[in-house]
Amino acid sequence: MSGGGGITSLALREGGTVVLGVFGELDLFTGPRLVDVVTDCLSARPVRLVMDVSAVSFCDASGLTALLAARDSAVQAGAEFVLAGVQPALLHILTITNLDARLGLRPRPSPGTRC
Repeated sequence: MSGGGGITSLALREGGTVVLGVFGELDLFTGPRLVDVVTDCLSARPVRLVMDVSAVSFCDASGLTALLAARDSAVQAGAEFVLAGVQPALLHILTITNLDARLGLRPRPSPGTRC
């Protein structure tokens, strides 16, 4: 894979929530960048870290490792970790590796509900 992906939409929102938008490929090339961005975000001491992965088109083992590292870092910092917008292909990978439970995936909220 080419590592054609990135992280966008870093924003501290009302109530101490940080939202990260991840897009493209989450792999050996982009995974370390995600971990760096998460570390930076957590320095603001948010209450919740929401990672929107709705635009992730590919995720390999390195990407899964980055997601786990992000979750673990959030928990260590005392922030709730939410993985939002999980598309069917990524959900399938998370389910067969049993990482869906570790990442705390929940059913998709209904429209109009907050993260």
